[in-house]
This record gives sequence, structure tokens and C-alpha cells, in this order.
Amino acid sequence: MASANEFIVALSMVCFCQTVHATPNATNFESSSLPYDPRLNPSVGNGYLATAVYSDTVYVSGIFNGRGTETPSHRARIPSTSAIVVRTNLSSNATEELFSLNVAQGVFYHRLHVDNFTLEQRMYAHRVHQHLLVTEIAFRNNMRDTVSLFMTNVYGPPSVDIDFKRDDFPRKSLDDLKINSISGYIKITEEPTSPKEGVAVVWGDIPPRLDIRPSSEIQTFYFITAIATSLDAKDFLTSAHQAYKDAMEQPEKLLESHIEAWKELWDAGRIDLEGNLTLAQTVSGSLYYTLSSLRSSRIFGLSPGGLATDGYDGHVFWDQETWMFPPLLLLHQDLARTCLAYRFERLQAAEEKAKKYGFRGAMFPWESAVTGSEVCPGEIYSDYEQHITGDIAFAVRQLWMASGDQQWLRSQAFPIIQATAEFWASRAIYNDSKRGYVIYNVMPPDEDAEVVNNSAYTNTIAKLNLEFAHEVLPNASENWKTIAQNMYIPFDSTNNYHPEYDGYQGIEVKQADVILLGYPLMVNMSSQLRRNDLSFYEPRTNPRGPAMTKSMFAINWLGIGENSRAEKSFNASYVNAKIPFMVWTESADGGGAVNFITGAGGFLQSILSGYGGLRLRNGRQLQFNPKLPPGSTGLKFVGIDYHGNSIDFVISASHSQIVVTSRQQSAPVLQVTVLSSKVKYRLEIGEKIEVPNEPLIISPLQTNKVTERKLFVDTVLT
Repeated sequence: MASANEFIVALSMVCFCQTVHATPNATNFESSSLPYDPRLNPSVGNGYLATAVYSDTVYVSGIFNGRGTETPSHRARIPSTSAIVVRTNLSSNATEELFSLNVAQGVFYHRLHVDNFTLEQRMYAHRVHQHLLVTEIAFRNNMRDTVSLFMTNVYGPPSVDIDFKRDDFPRKSLDDLKINSISGYIKITEEPTSPKEGVAVVWGDIPPRLDIRPSSEIQTFYFITAIATSLDAKDFLTSAHQAYKDAMEQPEKLLESHIEAWKELWDAGRIDLEGNLTLAQTVSGSLYYTLSSLRSSRIFGLSPGGLATDGYDGHVFWDQETWMFPPLLLLHQDLARTCLAYRFERLQAAEEKAKKYGFRGAMFPWESAVTGSEVCPGEIYSDYEQHITGDIAFAVRQLWMASGDQQWLRSQAFPIIQATAEFWASRAIYNDSKRGYVIYNVMPPDEDAEVVNNSAYTNTIAKLNLEFAHEVLPNASENWKTIAQNMYIPFDSTNNYHPEYDGYQGIEVKQADVILLGYPLMVNMSSQLRRNDLSFYEPRTNPRGPAMTKSMFAINWLGIGENSRAEKSFNASYVNAKIPFMVWTESADGGGAVNFITGAGGFLQSILSGYGGLRLRNGRQLQFNPKLPPGSTGLKFVGIDYHGNSIDFVISASHSQIVVTSRQQSAPVLQVTVLSSKVKYRLEIGEKIEVPNEPLIISPLQTNKVTERKLFVDTVLT
């Protein structure tokens, strides 16, 4: 056994809870026990690395193992050296225990209190120092007797993805710090020509037992893991060692700088909701788990299970652009840009796939990992689920509408817009009997339909892609406009609704598909047609389908004023966020992927664009038409990013306040127009305006034109 004095790193002066209980609020999730299903444990992450608490695995962004579609390429498992389980020799019957996730701080807490002994364990992935996973164990023993702590780490089995080996160096080589180190390379690269990436892990000794003598002082242990890869530095082992050494120089300052970084992140963009604690926690948790998986310096995209899991092998799907991207675009535009930078950097691979299939332009893979080559193990999806190409172009369109950034448009957006338009122009063929352009042999979002002709969603996203390209690209092909104007979209004139595809017979559909024409595609159609689509597909949509479907029904019902039907869908949309830590599951029964940030993204859209009424409209206008979510008394959007302005919206039952809190130097002044009265307000920095909760438009006073033509012509479907 060891005495505490042998291992104590610092005497802590930080705030220390005298009891285990804090106050539950919108950003603090508590439970007296961990979930029965360990898959529902919360996670900590910083966009570089992430782990579920007490898990035996850590994942690092961009580190994959496996060959293409064969193995397939998947997130490489790194054994955890930070999953420390703490027990005491005190009676468990007398122990007060609490587990909590504070998403405002990005810290997971485990607190124990027995008589006059209190312990607090803190776990976090440092938001500033990206290489670090930190576990702090602080305690005060005001008892008469010595208390024994027993600590074990959940290492799990050796990694089958990385050939880790113990490094041969003196264990006290870093200023007598007792450290361990392993390093190695992935075993199989994604492509034969891809480099074998290396990983190094450095961590401190974890004593199996500590005897804590009585003392009125708070004492704190710091157990740090530092991980570096060859993606960051050629000598990644030295990089990991240095990160560890730097952290141990002043470990007592790590928590403060980490919490401050999360505060800055939340202050830059968040959603506050009052009056409904469960809903408020779902909102905060949804954004937290998404932000934990992304940082602007790591351009490796977002996968459905986030960075903390290997769900869907860590691959990037249409989920990124369709479900996670829209909330980021409004709240954290810098991170949204990272999602599209991921596609831009892998455009060549998409062009190679198009060529392989006999098409022009770029055909983006259904599943992507490191190189941008197809890594989906199911050929039917990789061959036919082609709407992802249009989904990416649509996200590019949305970012342009939200930012007006011409430099980005020309440098990164133009190549994607050009290549995707060329793909659809080569993919569509003219059909005399349809009197329009058709697209055969595709898989729609409703994957249960498998391969069909003329998916309503696919043809519409292709049409929008071609329209956008024709409007913004210099020397755009007139053929693109012709194809777009004459794109065939399935329509049943007798029943006035959109069949999902040619020959659709009203069978059950897997998830939201045709209804996406109303939102997010915002096709210009009559309210009756939109209502018919919703009424037709709602009872035919699999109730066990993925989480984001209910959110889309809620948004679309709200869009036509069907508030009661919207509320029913909305209330069902977040049952997938499982208490106590609001971890999303793919299915409502807890099945499928966990930490399912795809579902979180759809849900956040129902708050921002559904009840919040924020929509990016044609002509680069931001629509605002709010109402409070069910059971809530107030809603606030902090840091909405629009054309270089940061805007706060404070929504009450009847009125809203709008204020620009900051503006980039070259950004335009914004103007608010209330549509019913035509009253206009100029939005100056720091000056609040109050408006009734009815439709209004926010737009730049100065417009930066790319061409003389009108941008974003509304698409009309009869």
C-alpha cells in the first residue's frame, strides 16, 4: 500500500462540495447511479479526442484502421488510460454518491460523501490543450481514521487496430515523473497508398491503493493522459511526452482554463430555454455532444455516433450536412465551415468515384472516412444512395446564404458547386413520356425502398443543385438551367401529393423523405400540397425509425400553422435522449447507434427553425417567426451567426427582443422588416429592438453581388 503523501501532486484551493448534491439545471445532469446500460454513459471530448466515461476506449479524430470497404475502414481503438474507478473502504450503506455531467463546463463529476470524508472525481478532455484527457481526484478527510482509496483503470483488451508497443526509455525520464508510454502504427491503411498513421499515448502511474490520513486540507491528485498522432507531428511520441510534461508543470490550472474555454464556446453560440427542465437539458445536451466531436483545427467531419463512439465505424454520411450542419451553421459558423472543408479536401476522391461509375463531375461517397474514398461495406448504398452529392451542395448553398463570404465562395464553394452540377447533368436523362429529365436507379432517404426510379427527394435536391450552380458560377452551362427547369418530380394530381418515387404504392417508409421537400429544402409549394404530403406520410412512417424523423414532422407542421400536430410530433422527437445524461439513441427503444448526434441535430433544428422560426430564405434573407416550445416560458438564442453579425434573440409568449452583440469589421449592417406592417428597424450593435412574434425578415443593408443575376430563384412544385 502507499500513503497519500507519496502521490499527492497539489493541495487544492478550488471550490469543493461539502455534500454530493448540486442543483440540477439546464446544463447540469445528475444521477445517484450510472445508467444500467453502460452505452448510455456520457462522454467527454474536445474534437481531437473523446471517450465515454469509464469506457475502455479512446478515439482520436482522423485515426482509422482497415482497408476501404473490405474491413472496412473504421475508427481505431486506443485503450483508455483515464477510465479510473475509485472505491473506498468505507461502508457503502452510509455513502452518499452522485454522478453528474456539467455540459457548461465540459466536465463529468463523481462525488462521494461519508460522514466527514468527501471525494470529488473530475474527468474532462481539455478544450484548449487538445492532446489531454484529465482525471482529477480531490478529497478531504476530516474523519479520525485513515481512509483507503482503491483505484483501478479500465484498460480493456489490447487494441486490434494499432500495433502498440511499450516505449523503451527510463520511466523517470521526465523530471522524475513516473510515466508510462506506448506508441505504434495502424495495421491497415484505408487505401494501399495511404500512409500508416502513428499514435503515442503517455500517462502517469495510477496507484492501486492510497491511504488518506486525516487532514482538514483538500488534496488533489492529477492523472493525465496525453495522446498525439502522426497527423499532428512527425515525432508524435515526443509530442505526446511534451504535452504530458507541460500539463504536469501546473496541473492545478488545467481545470480553470478548460472551463473558461467551454464558457467562451457557449457564449459564442447556445440556446437557453426556461420553464421546462427536461426540454432545456435535452437542448443543452444535444449541442454539447455535437460540440464535443468537432474543432476547427481537425477537418475529419462528423459521424452519426460522434467522436466518442465507433457507431457506423465513425464514417461521415449525409447526416453531417443534413442533420448536424444546420444548427452549427446558425450557432457556430466556424465549425460548420469545418464540415464543408472536409468535403472540399476530399473532392478529388469524389471526382474519381464519378469517373468510375461513368459520370462527370463529383459523386460523393455514401460513407467517407480519411481519404474521401467510398468506405461503405454495403454496395447497394454506395452504388445508389446518390442524393448525398446534392445534400453537400445544398449545405454549401446554406453557408453562402448565411455568410455572404465571397472569398470562401470562390476558393472552396465554387469547385464543389461546379463538380456536383456536372454530376447531375450527366446523371439525368430526358424522357419523352415524362416530358422532362429523369434520374433512374437511385436509393432515396427511405432506404427500405431500395433501388427506385425518380425519387422525389433525389430529383428535387438535384434540381436545387443545378439551379444554384447556374445562378452563382461564372460561365455556367445553360444546359443546367434547362435540366433544372424540366426536372421531373413525381406528383399525383388526383390526390394532390408527391409519391415518394415512380410506382410508389403507399407502403411504410423508413424515415422522413418526401416531407423534407417542405423543410429543409423549402420548396415553394401550396400549403395544401404540403399538408397533404404530411398527412399522407405521417401514418406510413415507421414509428421505430431514426430519431430525426419526428423533428422533421414537427418543423413542417409548424410551417403550415398546424401547431397541435406539431406539438405531438415534437414531444415524441426527444424521447430518444435518454436520462439522466441526455445521451441520444438512434431508436426510441434505445437500440441502434448511441451518442446519436444525428438525432440531436434534427432535434436542434426543431428548436431553431421550428419553434424559433429561423429560416435562411432565398435572396439571402433570415426569416424569424417564433413561438415558444411546449411547456416553456422563455427561449433565447445566443450568438446567431448571420453575415458577420452575432445576434441574440430573446423570445417570450408574445414578443421578442433582437440585438446585434458584435459585428465583424467588413460585415454589413442588418435591417429588420416586419412583414405585416412593413416597419423597418436598423440593427446597431448593442441596441435592442422589440417586435411582436410574427413573421419578419432580417437582411443585409449592403448586398455583395457575385453576379448580376438574381440569386436563389424559388423552386416551384405544383
